[in-house]
Amino acid sequence: MKLLYNRITPIRIQKQKQKRIRKNTAFLAVILCLLSTCHSIAAEEPVTINVMIAYDFFIPDDFELIAAHADALMWEKRQFHVQFYPALIIDRKRQMEQLEKQGITIDVSTTTEDEHLCLDLDPLLPIWEQDICEIATEEEIEHTRRNGKLYTLPSKADYVASFGIVFRKDILEKYAIDPENIQTIQDLDTLFEKLSQNEPDLIMTAPLWTHSGFLLRYHQFDAVKNCIFTIAPTAEEEIVNKYTTDEYLSWITMLYKWNQAGYFPEELPLQNLKGSELMRTGKLFSYFCACKPGIEWEENVSSGCELVSVPLMEPRVTNSSAEISSWGIMKNSNHPEESMQFLYEIYTNPELINLFLYGIENTHYVLLPNGTIDFPEGMNAENSGYYPNIGWSFPNQTLSYIWNGNDPDLWKKNEIYQNEARRDASLGFRFDDSVVAWQNNALYEIADTYAYGLETGMLDPTVYLPQMLNEMEKAGAAEVQAELKDQYETWRNTQKP
Repeated sequence: MKLLYNRITPIRIQKQKQKRIRKNTAFLAVILCLLSTCHSIAAEEPVTINVMIAYDFFIPDDFELIAAHADALMWEKRQFHVQFYPALIIDRKRQMEQLEKQGITIDVSTTTEDEHLCLDLDPLLPIWEQDICEIATEEEIEHTRRNGKLYTLPSKADYVASFGIVFRKDILEKYAIDPENIQTIQDLDTLFEKLSQNEPDLIMTAPLWTHSGFLLRYHQFDAVKNCIFTIAPTAEEEIVNKYTTDEYLSWITMLYKWNQAGYFPEELPLQNLKGSELMRTGKLFSYFCACKPGIEWEENVSSGCELVSVPLMEPRVTNSSAEISSWGIMKNSNHPEESMQFLYEIYTNPELINLFLYGIENTHYVLLPNGTIDFPEGMNAENSGYYPNIGWSFPNQTLSYIWNGNDPDLWKKNEIYQNEARRDASLGFRFDDSVVAWQNNALYEIADTYAYGLETGMLDPTVYLPQMLNEMEKAGAAEVQAELKDQYETWRNTQKP
């Protein structure tokens, strides 16, 4: 028995050792697997998308605070981070180029004018399509498409092209001026001439924004984007150079006259100022702006004065106005799916929309019992850290609060106003200038050289308008016009009767 035991024991011990080795090996494999998984999780950084937001006149002092809140909101809702980059609208392209040189890729941007820089949203849309179609009409979606593709979400903001002027109410009442009698630039000329005699120290008028001239909101010539040519609203829909139209000549001739008469602020060509800022000085009588439901309240808050608005143009929906609040995903985006989720949120999420439009509740605004909002006690548009007044630049302003003092039915009235506005016959048409790109760019550069001076009355139109048109002719205006005409006629033939 002893011998038998001695012979069996080593075998048992060996098997037990092998069993322990197998167990230890399996345990080690599990540990290594867990370590590998943990290392993988630790190494996998959360997704961060880069979003550029453009502001109209200035970047608010509390932008970083708003951006931090928006990032926290997106992390809680979607589990990715958002890095926001602010820019002025006029400087957006240059700033984006600078960021690219620093190795920063913008995933989402506002005011995206060029579809060749954007992704087609259609492949990313199916998840959200039902919700978006409940917000936007089929017409709005189709008008947003470019060459059959959807590069931006359809606008639910102020997409009607409008143009008008606001006057100080106290001056109108002082001289018993009835705003109903002011309908044309000739009426304005008569008004300014009489008033300037009685109020020699009062500046008669200013543009909405001194940097862009008086015709910033005058959208009679927006039938074709990225082109100096427009489609005349006649039965033949003739293709014309907008700088040769009688309307344009009438405006710049009058602006030159007013400038010579001293009706404009001296600061006009020197710095970038808002008309509402000049109004706050008490030295300005009027300035040009949009004209829509709620505009008087907006300008009252911005200027600190009680104002009266007068429309100077029939409200229209043009190709430019329909894209005023365009947001798109950049073609070189590193995170298109997360970018689409962000677009969805700024289109459907009231919390995010109100955050960017009005700031933080109880810090930048307070919610009143009637559901409207107002500044906290002691705060106004001037001393608030966040009052950018950029509701029009977001794709769905209708989900935002209505400010106290405005019409509680503002969004309903705005919808009626937009539905009743005249639609351009060319709405949805896009000019592909690739065949005449060199000539088209040259024409744009020539226009940039002269237009501001002509549209602020600083250049004599009898001298400089012919000079500009002559340069345009030499730069290939005829070729661009012919190409545009061919494309437009082809497009018209494809439209539903």
